[in-house]
Amino acid sequence: MLEVFREENSPAGDWVEAELREMVVAYDRVILTPTEAAQRFGETVTLPVLRDGERMAFGQEALTKFLRDFEKFAAQWRMFQGDFCYVDDEGETC
Repeated sequence: MLEVFREENSPAGDWVEAELREMVVAYDRVILTPTEAAQRFGETVTLPVLRDGERMAFGQEALTKFLRDFEKFAAQWRMFQGDFCYVDDEGETC
């Protein structure tokens, strides 16, 4: 399950959650203080943190890449979950 570790009042945490809501994906929210985050992830990790299994991202650049990769994954997952066919951007059909 996708997890978002964040502080209660955090514009960056709000941004991450808004991106996930826009993708319409489920996730667990875990509210931490910076001290709790340092104990859990180490001193170099800053909130917010996204974690999916063993994969973890923090910091603007890594979070953006994680979200874009997850968005592609979710789109592909949905493409093959129904009894219908898609035409992708290149004109290919399933």
